[in-house]
Amino acid sequence: MQFYDLHVHSTLSIGEDGVEEMAGMARRLGLSGIGVVRYYSEKMQPIPKIEGIDIVSSVIIKAQTPEAVKKAVSDVRGRCDIVMVHGGDYGINRSACENPMVDVLCHPELGRRDSGLDHVCAKAAKENGVALEINFREMVESHKRSRSFIMSSMKRNVRLFSKYDAGIVVTSSAVTKWGMRAGRELASVANLLGMELGKAIEAASSVPEGMVRTNREKIAGRRWEGVYMQEGGANA
Repeated sequence: MQFYDLHVHSTLSIGEDGVEEMAGMARRLGLSGIGVVRYYSEKMQPIPKIEGIDIVSSVIIKAQTPEAVKKAVSDVRGRCDIVMVHGGDYGINRSACENPMVDVLCHPELGRRDSGLDHVCAKAAKENGVALEINFREMVESHKRSRSFIMSSMKRNVRLFSKYDAGIVVTSSAVTKWGMRAGRELASVANLLGMELGKAIEAASSVPEGMVRTNREKIAGRRWEGVYMQEGGANA
């Protein structure tokens, strides 16, 4: 079984938190692939290939409006393996779920007093192939008073996405190699939040692995829904 963690932060350089160190820890944990995350606002530096581990190019889009999200997604799609959207604002959460060029919606409950999602979002996510992220670091590093809210919001969103059979992935969101977790540990987090064990394992294995494989096939064909990739950039 191949386990993938699509959300790992790295300095992209030599050192304790560099790609090679993170990849080495991933191998020791039995992971087949890790998504090395860059923010859309950063320079899109190439990510080095590391022998023995699949290095996935992941980009997080953090924007102020749904329109800005849509523009950024269109710009970056085709230049990376996985497109994630930094959630929290309901309009951005919904926009991400309605966009077939988005792969993963991150922490939709962030900064809110509710879970950030409803049936409209979950149904749209299913139709457009957008997955909900279960973020391990968000739970672990949250303040004790807010942890219960975060976990209850995650449980609600897991139930909602499961009802519509929409995708769910579980990630470590590690910022150092010590924050990384083995695939079955990540699956146990999803299981804790209400996913049936088999589905929880899929959230750390076949779901992210299939997402990466499908996207790479689309990129290789240089076509995406609504986007045709020319040499040097994207044109809608």
